[in-house]
Amino acid sequence: MEKVRKAFFSGTWYPEKGLEVEKQLDKWDQVLAPAVKNSICGIVPHAGWFFSGIMAYDVIRRFPENLDVLFILGGHLPENNPIIFYDYDSFETPLGPLPVKRSIISSIRKKIHCESDESADNTIEVQLPLINYILGQIPIVPLRVPSGESALKLAEIINTVSSSSNLNIAVLGSTDLTHYGLNYNFIPQQSLDDPLKWVEESDRRILQAMIDVEPVNILELAHDNQSACSAGAAACAASYARIRGITSGTLLQYDTSYSKHKSESFVGYGSVVYSAGQKT
Repeated sequence: MEKVRKAFFSGTWYPEKGLEVEKQLDKWDQVLAPAVKNSICGIVPHAGWFFSGIMAYDVIRRFPENLDVLFILGGHLPENNPIIFYDYDSFETPLGPLPVKRSIISSIRKKIHCESDESADNTIEVQLPLINYILGQIPIVPLRVPSGESALKLAEIINTVSSSSNLNIAVLGSTDLTHYGLNYNFIPQQSLDDPLKWVEESDRRILQAMIDVEPVNILELAHDNQSACSAGAAACAASYARIRGITSGTLLQYDTSYSKHKSESFVGYGSVVYSAGQKT
């Protein structure tokens, strides 16, 4: 019997029904410019769709339609944590199940320490209906990545495994940026004069590291400034882009939750793509 991972966040963080998903994405299509489908990596936020769904959608719709496998990388893990994999055959979405490419996960587990996990996690789940809508029932490799050196090693393994399998793949890293305010127990002294400006400046620094395809700098900035909650996922995606010869990414959008909901606690979001042939 197929082992299906049930959705934890449908009906709250994103629509529960397939028709509702399609209606929402149709609305976003009406406000977004046409996209070229030539990206091999991307970095997306993972808040509820109300806050950042359109930004994630803008990245995912740029992947080629002929992909064989999509690696979807989440986080919320400290640097010394093992990589997390999911022991499931498929993931439930409002548009139908997405199959898990178990053979690739098995290959990765032979090369780096991984552990399974059953807990709810938004970093991967909120992307799945978007993936299903754009790419259909593409096989996925869902992994949560620590914010340390293992993120860089995983990028090398992804390249080795995909090359040896002769598969056309893309990599999607999922992270939000600075989590500011009492709700997140993060109010640096230097931010007090203008919290929103301070957060935007901090976020811009780590976004520039993503644009410049500097995975080590992404990890360091996140560690030093608390400017990304899932830096390992972003660093792994950027590292894979660099392995593939890409030396420059494109920032599509930047925003904070403050623009949608005025609050003393808020979160930054950014979306970045790495496209074939993208050089500095």
